[in-house]
Amino acid sequence: MLFDQGRQPETIPPAAPGQCWMRLPLALVYRRPFLCFFLLGVLCNLVGSAFNFVYNKLLIIDVLSAEQRAAFWNWIAPGYNVVAYPLGLGVMLYLLWPLPRCLGDLRAGRSVGPDKLEYCRRRLVNLPFYQVCVNFLAWLPGAVVFPLGIGLLAGWDNAAFIWTHFLVSFLVAALMATVQTFFLLEAFLIRVVYPEFFRDARPADLPGTLRIPLRSRLLLYWVATAVVPVVSLLAVVLTFVEGQPHFDRLRALAVGVAVNSVVYSAIVAGVVGWNLVSWVDAQARATEEIMRGNYDYRIDEKRPDEFGRLTDRFNDMAAGLARARLLRETFGEFVEPDVRDQILEYYQGLGGEVQEITVLFADIRGFTRRSAGEAPDRVFDLLNRFFTLAVAAIREEGGLVNKFLGDGLLALFGVPRARADHADRAVRAAVNLLARLRELNRELAAEGQEPLAVGIGIHTGPALVGCLGAALPGADGRQRFRREYSAIGETVNLAQRVEQLTKTVGGPILLSEQTRARLREPVPLTCRGPQPVPGYDGTLVVHQVEG
Repeated sequence: MLFDQGRQPETIPPAAPGQCWMRLPLALVYRRPFLCFFLLGVLCNLVGSAFNFVYNKLLIIDVLSAEQRAAFWNWIAPGYNVVAYPLGLGVMLYLLWPLPRCLGDLRAGRSVGPDKLEYCRRRLVNLPFYQVCVNFLAWLPGAVVFPLGIGLLAGWDNAAFIWTHFLVSFLVAALMATVQTFFLLEAFLIRVVYPEFFRDARPADLPGTLRIPLRSRLLLYWVATAVVPVVSLLAVVLTFVEGQPHFDRLRALAVGVAVNSVVYSAIVAGVVGWNLVSWVDAQARATEEIMRGNYDYRIDEKRPDEFGRLTDRFNDMAAGLARARLLRETFGEFVEPDVRDQILEYYQGLGGEVQEITVLFADIRGFTRRSAGEAPDRVFDLLNRFFTLAVAAIREEGGLVNKFLGDGLLALFGVPRARADHADRAVRAAVNLLARLRELNRELAAEGQEPLAVGIGIHTGPALVGCLGAALPGADGRQRFRREYSAIGETVNLAQRVEQLTKTVGGPILLSEQTRARLREPVPLTCRGPQPVPGYDGTLVVHQVEG
């Protein structure tokens, strides 16, 4: 059947408390949306016909001659309605024909070919525009057919009066029926049918549609709420002369036209206002969600007009912010969040600045030998467990884990935020790392694995801290960078040499004299004296942390 859409949809909004009487109409609307669409269009045109009938009878027909009235009632009115209504309804049935079956397939989960689905979506978006055309084509000819038919069949007496009033009558009725129908039917389709036809598509981006632009909509709104009521009353007033026949009826007609115009204008204004307010409310709610950081929020409403395009762009913006957040969070997993934020805020290219920092190197002793013959996944698991505790110890003291170096790591203290006690923080982090390592070794012993031993070297001094890397030409001609945030200089190299001395001098924690001199808190140390350092001219005094 034309208006049979299959099973009941699950999108029927619940009735408010005390409004259970709404359930039946809502169920009918959502189960037979195109039948309701058709009936709504008929009802709007019947309202226009009622106005047209009363207007014609009281202002035109009653003042015609007997022959002219007979021509009107016996031939012209029946003949025009017999042709106009079936023709207009037939065209609308033709336009609706493919849509109910497609909706039934969508609701039943049956496959709908992409060409057929796009065709039905285009027809759906164009329906209100088609309705405007059908309405005007059905109404406006009456402004010519009725006065012409009366003149041809019953003479041309009062020709100017007849032509003027029939023109006003049919123009006002056409505008009343057409504008009201357009706004009501489009709002109906957006609310009831669009969610099922455009689950994964955007009606505003659908090609080949005939949309009425916002300026034209505002013009229609002005015509509906201002022009139609004024013209209707003007037509009555032009024949409103006290003392003439049917004065009381004309006065009643004037009151009726005024009331009808107010109700009609209120309906159009209500529909247009509801559309606008609901859109603004949806945008406001979405904006608040974005401000709270909920970048996964989307506006679900599907619209074919400029408001729909703005909604689609808003959803695109939210998706872009969600991707940016994901990239930012992912970036923060490869570098420390503080470093990430500083890079995004300050570093636009390559370069850095010299700062006094404390560098910590940590290395697992004998890990190469230990990993020989082990499955790679077991080696990775063990390294991840060690790095997890090491990073936690370093971050607890505000340090920056700059690199993972196979079975070791490089950490910086005093960057990206300068701290006067960076040396103390580095030593506390090293002691904390060993405490956490003892707990891990107890777990490894329970698992039947050998414990881990580490050597830690700490050195303090100046280093160049910033972004280094390569400048590369991009596909768009703009300069791109492959960058890494790091620290370079002799301070970093000496920290690694100090870590290597733990193999021969003792450990597990050694720090240089430069680090000891920067300590603000007492630390139990044993001086191991000056030690030769490969690749460094002279010796380096180192101290072993006790306990």
